Amino acid sequence: MKQQKSHTGINNIYAYTALKFLVALLFLWVTQILFHAFNPRIFHLEGLGEWLGVVWGNVRFGTATVAMVLAPYLVMMLLPIRARYSKPYRTVAEILYIIGVVVLMVVNLIDTAYYQFTYRRMSNEMFSYMGIGGDMGNLIPQFLRDYWYVTISGVVLFSLFFWFQCKMRLSQEKHKSERTTAVNWLGCVMGLAVLFVLLRGGVRKQFISLDETARYCQLKNAALVTNSPYCILRTLGVPDLEHEEWMTKRQAVELFNPRHTLTAATVSAPTAWAAGAGMRHSAASDSTALTQRKNVVVIVLESFSQEYMGCYNNGIMESYTPFLDSLARRSYVYQGRSNGKKSIESIPAIMASVPSWMNKPYILSAYRQDSVMGLPSCLRRYGYHTAFFHGAYNGSMDFDKFCKQAGFEAYHGKNEYAASRGEGVDYDGTWGIFDEPFLQYMVEQLDSLQEPFMSGVFTISSHHPYKVPEAYEGKFRKGEHPILQTVMYTDHALRTFFAEASKRSWYRNTLFVIMADHPAQGLHRPYNDYDGWYRIPMIFFDPEGEVSPIYSTDIVQQTDVMPTILDFLCIDEPCITFGQSVFEHGQDNQGWNVVYGNGYYQLERNGRVAAISPYKSFGEENDIAMLKAVVQQYTYRMIDDKLIATRK
Repeated sequence: MKQQKSHTGINNIYAYTALKFLVALLFLWVTQILFHAFNPRIFHLEGLGEWLGVVWGNVRFGTATVAMVLAPYLVMMLLPIRARYSKPYRTVAEILYIIGVVVLMVVNLIDTAYYQFTYRRMSNEMFSYMGIGGDMGNLIPQFLRDYWYVTISGVVLFSLFFWFQCKMRLSQEKHKSERTTAVNWLGCVMGLAVLFVLLRGGVRKQFISLDETARYCQLKNAALVTNSPYCILRTLGVPDLEHEEWMTKRQAVELFNPRHTLTAATVSAPTAWAAGAGMRHSAASDSTALTQRKNVVVIVLESFSQEYMGCYNNGIMESYTPFLDSLARRSYVYQGRSNGKKSIESIPAIMASVPSWMNKPYILSAYRQDSVMGLPSCLRRYGYHTAFFHGAYNGSMDFDKFCKQAGFEAYHGKNEYAASRGEGVDYDGTWGIFDEPFLQYMVEQLDSLQEPFMSGVFTISSHHPYKVPEAYEGKFRKGEHPILQTVMYTDHALRTFFAEASKRSWYRNTLFVIMADHPAQGLHRPYNDYDGWYRIPMIFFDPEGEVSPIYSTDIVQQTDVMPTILDFLCIDEPCITFGQSVFEHGQDNQGWNVVYGNGYYQLERNGRVAAISPYKSFGEENDIAMLKAVVQQYTYRMIDDKLIATRK
C-alpha cells in the first residue's frame, strides 16, 4: 500500500529552501519587534515616514543577516548533486539551519535586555568581553529570572520554530528536475545569484554598511533598523578605526588641539575656584614644593544618573541621593557627561582622557597597547603616590592591566580585600565586595599612602542584580526601578566613607572628584533622548575650600577630568587629552561632550546637538566642523600611536 504523503511535504527543493529562508527571516523580524516593544522608553519614532523607513530598513538588513547566517545551509541545498536528497546529507544541512536560526533569535533576544544598559547594539567586542565581566555562573540565571519576559518570549519563539521545523518536509520522491542536469545547474546558479544579492542588501558593489542605518530614521533610532547578529558579523575582522580625513591636519588642530599644557590663563583660573583655596596648596610647580600639593581622590559611581539626584533632576523624580545632595551644596557642580555607555569605557576616559569612540572599548581594542600618559603617570612625576580601588575580582574588565598602564602603583581589588578581611567576607555573590565595607577598606589603605597621593575608586553595588547587604534589606526605598534601592545604598556608603575620611589628617588637603561611569536606564523622557543618555553627576568637593554651592550649566565630560585636575594642581606637564579643563571655559565655551554609538558620532555643545555618520549629519555647520576635527584627531592619534605629548 502506497504511503500517503504528508500535506506539508514540498516536492520542489528550491521552493522548500526559499520557504525555510522566509521562516528564518520571520522569526528574526519577530525578535526585532520584541526589541522595540520591550524598550519603549528608549525609542521615539516620529511620523509615518520614519515608521516606514524602519520597516524597509529591517527588510534590507534582515534579509542580509539571514543570508549571511544561513549561507552554509543554502549553499548545501543549492548544489546540484544527488546527495542533497540523501538522509545523512540533509541531516547535516538541517542541523546547520537549526543552529543558524536559534543563534539569530538568541543573540537578538539577549540584546533586547542588554541594550537597556548600553544603548548600543552588540558587536564583535562581545567575544573579547566574555570572561572579564563578572561571575557568569550566577549572572546568567539571574538575568533569566529578572528579564523573565524576554525568557518567556524566547521559549515561545523556540517552540513555534521547532513546530514549523517539524511541519516542513522535503518530499523523498524523485523530481523531474533531477533528470536534467542543465536544470539543476541553472537552479544552482540562479539561487547563488539571489543569495549574493541578499548578502549585499541589494544589487550593489559592496555589502550593506552598518552606517547606512541613518538613511532610514533619526540617528537616535538607528538601532531599530539593524539587528545584533548582523552587527556582530559585520564587525568581525574589521579594523576598530579608520583614518578620517575631512580636513587638513592644520585645520583640525585649529578647531581642536588635543595637546594640553598649562598656560598663564589656566594658572590663574583656579583663583576663581574656591576663592584660591586650591592655589595655596599648588602654587609652586617645581619639585621643591611637593608637600604643598593637594591629594586627589576620584570616585566613579556605578550607573549613577543625574535623574536619581535631587541636585540635578529639578523635581522630575524624588531624590535617592540625600548625602550627595548635601555634599553638592558645598561643592562645584557641573553638568556631567559620560563619553560612553559601558563601565569598561569609563576608566580610560577619566584616568587618561582616552575615550572609546569606536565599536570596541579602548581596553579591548587593537590600540590597547598604545603608549598613554595617564593622570597617575603625570602626577607621579611630581612626587605623587597612586593607588586604584575596585571591589570586583581582579581582572574584571581588565581594569588592573589598564591601571598599571596608566601609571597606578598599587591596585586593590577583591583579592586584596579578601587577604585583609577573609575569603568570602562582604561578597555580594555576583560582582564583588559591597560598597560600604570596601570604601571603609579604602580609607584604611589611604592612611598608608605618603602625601601627596592620588587614588581612584570604582564602586560596584548599584548594578544588576541590584543587591544590598542583608542588614539593609527594606531600609532603602525601591522606587519604580530596582536600581534605586542600590543607589540609596551606595549613597549611604559614601556618607560613611566621608564620615570616616574626615577624621584623617589628609582629608582637608584632598580634592574629591565624584562622577559616574555612565547613567543607567532613563526612567523619564528627558533622560531618554540625545542629551539625556549620557547625563552623569560631576562634583568637585574641596573640604578646605568649601563655599556656597556653585551649580554650573557648563558641560564637563569624563575626558575633561584629567586636564581639569592638572590645571587645578598647576602641573605643567604636556599631555594628549580628548577633553579640556573647566578652567578653559568662557562665555563662548561652555564645555562640550562627544560620544559614539550605532555608527554615528554626536557632539553636545552650548545647548546644541550635532551628529555625523557616513550617510547623514545634522546640526549647525560650525558644530559639525568641530565634531569632525575631534574625530579626525582621535582616529589619527589612536591608529598611529600618538597619545604621548613631548615637550617642545
